[in-house]
Amino acid sequence: IPEFDESKLGAQDTHNPPHSPSAGQSAVGDESMSRISLGLDGISGVEKKEEEKAESKSESPLLGMDDDEDDDPGLEEELSQLTERGHRHFRVFLSAEPSEKIPVGVLQRSIKLTNEPPRGLQANMNRAFACFSEETWESSSKQSEFKAILFSLCYFHAVVVERKKFGPQGWNRNYPFNLGDLTTCIAVLNNYLEDRAKIPWDDLRYVFGEIIYGGHITDDWDRNLCGTYLEHFIRAEVVEGIDLCPGFVSPPPLSYRGYIDYVEREAPAESPILYGLHPNAEINFRTMQGDQLFRAINELQPRQQLAATAGMSDQEVVRQTLDEILNNLPEPHNLTEIAERLEDDRGPFQNVFYQECERMNMLLDLVKKTLTELDLGCKGALAMSTQMQTLADSLFLDQVPDSWLTLSFMSMRPLASWFQNLQDRNQQLNEWTNDLQTPKVVWISGFFNPMAFLTAIMQTIALANQYDLDNMILTTEVLKKGPDQIEAPAREGSYIHGLFMEGARWDLNAGSVEESRMKELVCKMPVLLMKALPVSKVDLRDLYACPVYKTQERGPGYVCTCYLKTKQPPRKWVIGGVAMLMDIVEL
Repeated sequence: IPEFDESKLGAQDTHNPPHSPSAGQSAVGDESMSRISLGLDGISGVEKKEEEKAESKSESPLLGMDDDEDDDPGLEEELSQLTERGHRHFRVFLSAEPSEKIPVGVLQRSIKLTNEPPRGLQANMNRAFACFSEETWESSSKQSEFKAILFSLCYFHAVVVERKKFGPQGWNRNYPFNLGDLTTCIAVLNNYLEDRAKIPWDDLRYVFGEIIYGGHITDDWDRNLCGTYLEHFIRAEVVEGIDLCPGFVSPPPLSYRGYIDYVEREAPAESPILYGLHPNAEINFRTMQGDQLFRAINELQPRQQLAATAGMSDQEVVRQTLDEILNNLPEPHNLTEIAERLEDDRGPFQNVFYQECERMNMLLDLVKKTLTELDLGCKGALAMSTQMQTLADSLFLDQVPDSWLTLSFMSMRPLASWFQNLQDRNQQLNEWTNDLQTPKVVWISGFFNPMAFLTAIMQTIALANQYDLDNMILTTEVLKKGPDQIEAPAREGSYIHGLFMEGARWDLNAGSVEESRMKELVCKMPVLLMKALPVSKVDLRDLYACPVYKTQERGPGYVCTCYLKTKQPPRKWVIGGVAMLMDIVEL
């Protein structure tokens, strides 16, 4: 801790109790130390150990309690009591994973230490080199191969760790990659090289990508990304030297210190390009950081101060938002009438729209019920409950209430934009209820469950052509037209619109995926013709399997895969985090 100043602590904090372990001594193996798990022993285990220490007049601290999310709710109170009656040398060391359930009082009275990876690719590579010694570096009998692969592994580790900063465009989910993964890979690499006459590249990639690093990964698209990285970094050409990234070539065999100096001297400046991403990813990352910061500041501000900026009290702000939503809330759909009209003609597409009307009604009923109760509470006709106060806070902060999210479509929009989006979605359903005919071009992003509509396309084509539904996949044809230019429904399949591409763009003239333009974070896609064919009749060569997600949050909102034409190798777009999104929020 470079800036830790012990002189600023009180005497009771800086006093070093006797028998404390040295830096290299294992506390668990020291008889004067005790290790307790709150999950198994509870806070009573702490009290018992403290009493034993007091009875034996031991002055050694209690070390290594493991905290978890299911900790005792009385932890803070019990620790306060132990502080009052415990020995003056009594200490508690808490180790915990990141958690929101650790009592605030415990955090406030503690000296907090965190162990996080450094920022930047070069810093992560230096940290990777520091996790093993020069003896490890020189341990293999195949020096050239071992050093080349090891250097490439260190770069791979730095990339997968630092890529997390780019959010969902980096990884769909946040994974706890750590130095233990790297050291395990090094041990496996050394064993393989010593036991095999020929380097088993496929085996190495499988062990590294599917077992060691892949053991953390739960998302299939992230697993594909990890494997694509390893196909580039772990291959036969790495022994002769490869471009790890533009402007950074893997060096020839050097000493341990020589590699460290090479990184310090030759590593390029920090940029998304080092990770295979487009430079626009930096804009996305910084914008997301700023949005999170200002959102946190906004939530911490006193409500009266925030309301004063709008020239109204906080109650007036809530009342205005409440009235605006209630006055413009759409009427529910008459499901009984729709069911009667559909009795003679109810195919897969009609089922999808009917189910969408059902879900829209459930959401509208919930919104109306909760807002009506809050309205009565504001007028004094009902006592304000915790749920009503939480709803009022959400309206004041322009956030979608958590109670609505249980029935809502997936969205990252603020409340005002979310409500407008709800009205647009309902309008598409209203247009369908007029004649119960599938629109010429379907706004796929306006569905609660867009995959249901895509499945209906597959069902319709399978019935018409006697195909086996289980062996069919969706095919995608990107047109050069907008929604207003479509004159008639598709003869087979369906036209859809409402998608955006992130990480790259669709070139209308070339008819393929191309590099994004600078400062153009997303590209609006033209109309797509979605059809389905048996897998045996589809040629997937030279096509990029582009994942489609509901929102910019990606991971949990996966919908389907669209196979798009590309003149570049598909691996370029995999590493670039290219995906299509159904809903975006302009920050």
